[in-house]
Amino acid sequence: QSGSSFYYSFLFLPPPRRRAITAFYAFCREVDDVVDECTDLDVARTKLAWWRTEVAALYEGKAKHPVALALAALLPEFNIEQARLHEIIDGMEMDLTQHRYADFSALQKYCYRVASVVGLVSAEIFGHSHPDTLKYAENLGMAFQLTNIIRDVGEDARRDRIYIPVDELARFNVTAADIMH
Repeated sequence: QSGSSFYYSFLFLPPPRRRAITAFYAFCREVDDVVDECTDLDVARTKLAWWRTEVAALYEGKAKHPVALALAALLPEFNIEQARLHEIIDGMEMDLTQHRYADFSALQKYCYRVASVVGLVSAEIFGHSHPDTLKYAENLGMAFQLTNIIRDVGEDARRDRIYIPVDELARFNVTAADIMH
């Protein structure tokens, strides 16, 4: 329902992997939507905190949310680490308070959390066997996120988020006001 074309790529997976990636994608949408749809920062923080407790409950066999329950059924079969789900939430939390990044190193931390970790979990679900796959998945997640940043410059600026690093804007004599117009 998110309007993503990922659904069609998921159709080619064997049913257990399809269920796992669909549940994981639903989790990512849930926590991303908290940040994108909540205009009250306190409500967004509360919802992300709730998701943290729900992830902990998931690994204790006590999940309640339908998305967490879908993930719970898959934990024995796939190596989805609790820390990775928390890291995704950490990245979403960054969007609540951090609207600018001083340099590319700072931006990389954000991209790692919101996209590279998604690639790492996806690689586990897809059943990687080559040792370089995880590094590739991490880099691919980074590339996807940087592409999203470039694609959404205007939309993000209207939300008072500028992901292009401040030092790079300065180097090219671009101000935040230039981007916001």
